[in-house]
Amino acid sequence: MSVSPGNGRTQQQWQNWRVSTSGISTYGDPCRECGFSWGASLDSAVALMSAVPSRVGALLAGATGRERLPVLEWSVGAYVSHIGDNLTIWTERLRGVASGAPPLVGAYDESALARARNYEEIALPAALWSLGRAVVEWGEAVAQSDQSGTVLIHPERGKLTLRAVVLANVHDALHHAWDIERTLRCSATERAARA
Repeated sequence: MSVSPGNGRTQQQWQNWRVSTSGISTYGDPCRECGFSWGASLDSAVALMSAVPSRVGALLAGATGRERLPVLEWSVGAYVSHIGDNLTIWTERLRGVASGAPPLVGAYDESALARARNYEEIALPAALWSLGRAVVEWGEAVAQSDQSGTVLIHPERGKLTLRAVVLANVHDALHHAWDIERTLRCSATERAARA
């Protein structure tokens, strides 16, 4: 059976299904790596995001921020900066559309942004501070967007409901927290082997 707005689903239900199944087909449900469930409600997803700064801060206690795995693009400190920047970009998008701007938002190149901001040279305490602020501001933008019924049109992802944006943002943050955790776990194992 094909699933479409014509099969008894509203347009919003269709868009939520499309984004969720895209995440599910790529990562599994729950995500095979970080454990994120694509069936999370808006409120539970926002609560998960609210805990990201403390979770990441606890993971990085005693870390330099320069720890990295060869299979990953960035160091753990750079991942903190990426999570914060990604949330700031989505916050701008949500705030703009909720305030009456056209729903079409632009894409961005995360690798180019990392180079432009020189993620590898951002001090870990500064990156953690930025992440904390980004999560608070993102939560405020989500609340404003929920009240206004915000829908975004992304050039690569198509029409996105607020729930679809929130699920994608939360998965990105949790997945990168998992990247940080596994990097630090491998670094600790390597240090123990050398001792």
